[in-house]
Amino acid sequence: MGQLMLKKKLKIAGVVRRNEGFSPEKIHETMLQGARMLSVNGDFTGRPETQIYASNHEVVKIRRDLRLTARQADPWLRKVLERECKLEIHHPKKTWFYIYSEQDGVKLQDEEVLIGNITPRLRPLHKFLELKPGTKQARADALQAFSEMFRMYLIKAQEFEVKLDEGLSNYALDADSGLFYVDDELYEWDKFISFSMMLGVLIRKLDWLDRDFARALAKDLGKQLDQIFGDLNYRASIAYQLRSAFMPAGKKRDIANLICATLTDSPGGQKGDTSRISMGWSMPNAAELSVPDADSIAGLNAQGQVLSGRSEQTLDSARPLALLADVHANMPALESVLDWLQQEGIEQGVVLGDLVGYGPDAIAVVERLQSSGFYIIKGNHDHSIALGAFDRGLSKNARYVAEWTREQLSDEQLKWLKRLPPVLDTAQWMALHGSPLDPEFFYGYIYEMTYRENLDKLGELQRRLCFHGHSHMPGLYGRDAEGQDRHRTDERLSLSDFQHALICPGSVGQPRNGYPSAQFAIYDPEQDEVVLKALTYDHAPVVERMRAAGFPAELYRRLDRGV
Repeated sequence: MGQLMLKKKLKIAGVVRRNEGFSPEKIHETMLQGARMLSVNGDFTGRPETQIYASNHEVVKIRRDLRLTARQADPWLRKVLERECKLEIHHPKKTWFYIYSEQDGVKLQDEEVLIGNITPRLRPLHKFLELKPGTKQARADALQAFSEMFRMYLIKAQEFEVKLDEGLSNYALDADSGLFYVDDELYEWDKFISFSMMLGVLIRKLDWLDRDFARALAKDLGKQLDQIFGDLNYRASIAYQLRSAFMPAGKKRDIANLICATLTDSPGGQKGDTSRISMGWSMPNAAELSVPDADSIAGLNAQGQVLSGRSEQTLDSARPLALLADVHANMPALESVLDWLQQEGIEQGVVLGDLVGYGPDAIAVVERLQSSGFYIIKGNHDHSIALGAFDRGLSKNARYVAEWTREQLSDEQLKWLKRLPPVLDTAQWMALHGSPLDPEFFYGYIYEMTYRENLDKLGELQRRLCFHGHSHMPGLYGRDAEGQDRHRTDERLSLSDFQHALICPGSVGQPRNGYPSAQFAIYDPEQDEVVLKALTYDHAPVVERMRAAGFPAELYRRLDRGV
């Protein structure tokens, strides 16, 4: 009996752009050059399972981490090529192939194959940027490279809800300075968490990065965020997460602060515009704010935390602070709270989002809060109504009112809501609508199933207190020095026992704890306590206006029951 003949064959699976790929002969020729060493910051980086072969003009990547048979390889590679053709971020000549076994002319379908691809040899972005750009043109080229990388990353996130690997080694330039993605993998979109971490890595790693370059970089990034996503919230989200990242004190922290300040200075503000974003927060009656000077970023300490507003009116950290949340376009409830605060001489406060939605008094509530002198942050209803995007985070009934509300508000009022920041961050506490865990700040809930992870997050952020809304449930989740967690809903809540605490003042206009009252809270920093307040008010006129406007009955019936 004759000996069976076993051969290795190479099959081209496809090319990113048809008719522009490489031949089997070119793949074979490149592999004969021998495997290259993978090293951090070298010309070739990657996973240990990846083998790289390179000539002066081509690079072959063998993916030994892919354990597929010949039978599985063809459909798998078809999907990969379909995805890469749709993404249009890889080099058009990128060619996928696999090497399989053949016995006596018959393909062994159940044997494992070697899967790989070949591309032109490009200049890795991390090598291009490792040396200080010494001329004006070199700085412009470096800024353009960053700009193209950001644009590629952001557009694909917006179009496909995927994220590219943020490492500079995953991007490369051709001879004409065209930028391409050279990694094979895509990842689940994480709402800028990894992107913000990448900015932190760049600041720490690039020793040549100076203030002028950092400012230009942040301006370009902000412009691209606005153009691609049309949502100012993402500027603040990235800035907040960057401020929360580890950064050495001194020059590195200073540059991080500058990038945050530049990102969160709202574009296109007008004289008297009361909602200019300033370092992740807004003060409704703030005067015109200018782009922060690179040599003096007001309102920041060495850790990049916002200490005060960039205007004459600032928070007094020793005086009581009113906490209002979820007004939800209920003017009588809001007026009862503001009247009480005036009688008590409490002049400063924070509104924790959801000014509008559910209720009929959106115009009056917006106008009243614009003149209140309180710090105001954005909630999910505000965000949805401002953008005219009603598909996310709203029930059917809430969507009906949101669409109605958008028709009632003026363009200027909608613009004001849109520019409200999602988070206020001070040296003593942070304030947001939803939860610290949520990178968008106003969708996540804090309740029995999530409070532990959110207390963990406060620890990571080195914040003792977080004031929040969204749940409509007044109370506190806290963690003491021994790591024991507590849930308290007493009227007077001492904070002295807690290292970290999540505090909800309840809802001014849409209570959910069974008490049909206007609920809010007072934070007293000197006494280190929060007092939960609930005021009775006449909600019958609100119910009548909701009926007249054709609101779903379930919404106005809830006001009678406080649920």
